[in-house]
Amino acid sequence: MRNGLNITGVSEMVHELRERPEEAVADFSVECPAGPAAEGAVTAATRTARIGTLRAARPFTLTHRLSWLPGAVGPYPSPHESALAALASCALITQVNGVSARGVTIGSLQVTARAELALDASGCPVPGRPLENLRWHCDLESDGPADVVASVVRLVTAFSPNHRAFTDSCPFDLVTVNGKPLASADAPTSAPGAETDAAATVEATVVWEYGSEAAYTTATAVHGVRRASLAGPTARTVDQTKQMLGIDKGPNSQEILLAAVCAELFAELSGAMGGPPGGPVLRAGGRIDHRGMMNVLRTVPSRVHDFSLEVSTPDAAPARTKDLVRAALSRSVLVATLAHPRTVEVELRHNGTPALNCVTDTAGAEAMRDELTRRAAAAAQPAAADAT
Repeated sequence: MRNGLNITGVSEMVHELRERPEEAVADFSVECPAGPAAEGAVTAATRTARIGTLRAARPFTLTHRLSWLPGAVGPYPSPHESALAALASCALITQVNGVSARGVTIGSLQVTARAELALDASGCPVPGRPLENLRWHCDLESDGPADVVASVVRLVTAFSPNHRAFTDSCPFDLVTVNGKPLASADAPTSAPGAETDAAATVEATVVWEYGSEAAYTTATAVHGVRRASLAGPTARTVDQTKQMLGIDKGPNSQEILLAAVCAELFAELSGAMGGPPGGPVLRAGGRIDHRGMMNVLRTVPSRVHDFSLEVSTPDAAPARTKDLVRAALSRSVLVATLAHPRTVEVELRHNGTPALNCVTDTAGAEAMRDELTRRAAAAAQPAAADAT
């Protein structure tokens, strides 16, 4: 046991994934809206997850404000803030796993993710404009050597499922509207939006507590004035399932990302449909595969993948439901952010000293996976020779 994680069974887990690949896959999903929420907010609920051959109840809710403006209603984060919390928390938990496997004891660990949200002339987010200047900064106090810690952070940029979702192309693989697929030819293309120099800075900070458990806070700065959405006693918990070395104290980072996307799309759709009663219901899902996250099988992606979206509307909804869904997808900041490859800047400060500053992208991460695969194959050759 190190840093609250039982890492002794990792090698056995790798062997099991090779022998029983069905145990490698974990599917998570959320539904929105789900349950009561204050006016100007929407609540999403995590749904039962499939982790390997097991089903795991996920009794968590995540409430978002529908307005991007901090303080509009709350204390609730905006979907954009939660998306960055999903990025930062996944990077943090992947790093905890990595340093623990290398015998490093953590004193403290904090990851802050930031991005710019482009604003139009009226001060509203530019529809379909992705988050820009994505970056996260890690502050780590530990007893490990700086070069070992820095090497782990580099590995995080290749194997953190949510980090890879932001650097890779990660669109919805399937969108259904009232049970009928939205044709691939109808897939949204993000409109460039109005040119503007104005932007709000969105941020999320995740602080490690124990094992895979962490707490996150969020804020948005407009015209240089920073306003917290979640802070202090309103901080939210992120954790893993028990099957993934957690203790089930909160939703995981994939569920937070799915809930953020659902909340933003719900705001777009409910506004276009005239709001409640009888508004849209959205279900979003995604998959992670430990064979990719642990580089057991090179052909499996390490990012969260197989994104799906189901939209259901009541009989009273407009006949143009597909057009409205298509428009909502094209106006979504988060859908645009995930739809195309982009770079994410990463910084590490270890024991108060800068230890790493790099710009990460898909090509660099895939090259790292290729090199690790090559090394593993080379190391296996002498062992195979000895066995014969």
